[in-house]
Amino acid sequence: MPEGPRILAFAGSLRKGSFNRMLLRYATLGAREAGAEVEELGPEHLMLPLYDGDLEANGSFPEPVAAWRAKIRQCEGLLIASPEYNHGISGVLKNAIDWASRPPSVFRGKVAASFGATPGSQGTARSQMSLRICLSAVGVWVVPRTVLIARANEAFDANGELRDPRQVQALTSLGRALVQAVRAGLADV
Repeated sequence: MPEGPRILAFAGSLRKGSFNRMLLRYATLGAREAGAEVEELGPEHLMLPLYDGDLEANGSFPEPVAAWRAKIRQCEGLLIASPEYNHGISGVLKNAIDWASRPPSVFRGKVAASFGATPGSQGTARSQMSLRICLSAVGVWVVPRTVLIARANEAFDANGELRDPRQVQALTSLGRALVQAVRAGLADV
């Protein structure tokens, strides 16, 4: 039996108890149901030095950056849970994108699905727009739909499970859609 698409799943938040890390389980479930091999990364993988061109001047990358780039290079799709900070993506997520986009970019030919949760009323709508712009600029094809969870502090129960089954369904469906997009070769369009 052929292997399924390799998907890398991560959240752009370092916070313990991150709403966005809690969302990953639903999207990864959908991707796995669609036959993907999913690797979930913890926040330690995004603890990279701030991007500095001098750090790559000799043609190599600092060890944590090289490891991050290798993870992206080895996958075909990305599941990205993005918080919203001041109407944009988190600094840690932007920094990770910046490092991975450095020549030779490891983003070309990848497909991504993004989603997010925030205590605010807009459900990460602005950070999703910002993330889509960043990803498109570095050659990533982004699944057109997203899932936005507003009032995240009320959306989860005491066990960290989403209360609304429609949100669970939307996230698992998004995970499946990512796998379909990878299989359809949409990154090559």
